[in-house]
Parts: sequence; structure tokens; C-alpha cells
Amino acid sequence: MWVFGYGSLIWKVDFPYEEKRIGYIKGFSRRFWQGSTDHRGVPGKPGRVVTLVEDPEGCVWGVAYKLPTGREQEVKSYLDYREKGGYQVITVTFHPRPPLTPPPSQTLLYIGSQDNPDYLGPAPLEEIANQIVNSTGPSGQNTEYLFQLADAVRTILPEDSDAHLFSLETLVRERLQNVQKHSHTQTG
Repeated sequence: MWVFGYGSLIWKVDFPYEEKRIGYIKGFSRRFWQGSTDHRGVPGKPGRVVTLVEDPEGCVWGVAYKLPTGREQEVKSYLDYREKGGYQVITVTFHPRPPLTPPPSQTLLYIGSQDNPDYLGPAPLEEIANQIVNSTGPSGQNTEYLFQLADAVRTILPEDSDAHLFSLETLVRERLQNVQKHSHTQTG
């Protein structure tokens, strides 16, 4: 059993696996449209984390993990709990880099669909950036999630020029610098 990671599963690998492969899936785009009230925000003030949205031209790079033989259900149960905040599991075709023969068969994917209660949907990037800057939850600041993901994608997946992710990272970093400058002028 393989699981495809496109968000925190790329950089926060807190589960056992037998092997991992870098690659992509087609037909989706990664977006910060999923609300997080259990990790990067709280009820009433959700953070924003990534989900995938259907996009016929889309291609999302990430990492597929082969769950340990004999422990698949145990590890999947842990991931089901970790990804409980509005995510459902679907099966996708994973395209490894470099191409393998044969490629991993069924690859599971956790996706926050539009009908889940934590789905926030599209919003102007500026609004998403503000929400990320101002959100913190049990797993930490929402900005950490964004920066860890952007750094991991840049490092592990240089082919991925995810404009949504990197534009959002730039906006959030600018906002944080402006907040720091503003606080220095008030205290100085």
C-alpha cells in the first residue's frame, strides 16, 4: 500500500515506511483551500492548509510512501487520525521520477473535498496570506506549515513551480517583515 503526500506528509514524516518515491499525480492542483481547526488553527479561527482541487491540466509533485509490509492497516489508521480534519481517501495513479517498471499500483491520497465541513475554498491570495499569518493551532503556527512546505518543495521537487504555493510564501514573508518593521517603530 502506497500513500501520496503533497502537503505536510512531504516534510513531517512521523510514520514508518518501507520506501519513498518522488513523483507526481495528474488532474489536480495544490491549493490552500482547506481549513485546519485541529493542527494549524482552532475552531472559530481556522488556519489554512493544502488540499487538491480537480484541474484537468494540473500536475502535483509530491512523495509516495510504501507503508511497511504487515503494518499497512496500523500505519493507515494513524494517518487517518492525523488527516481527520475533513480529508477523505481516494485512489490515484502515481507517476514516479524516474519512471519505474512497474510503477506503484494503487496510491492512496488524502483530499479535502468541497463538501467537508472544514473546506474554506478559494479566496484572494492576500486574504489567504492574512489568515495564515494570524493562525496558530495545536501543531504550531500556520506560517511554519507554509514555510516548511515551500522549502521542502523547493529542495526535494525542484521541477515543481507551484505558483500558488510560492506566491503565497512571498506574500506571507512580506507581511511578517511589515509587522516586524511596524513593531520596531512603535517600540523604538
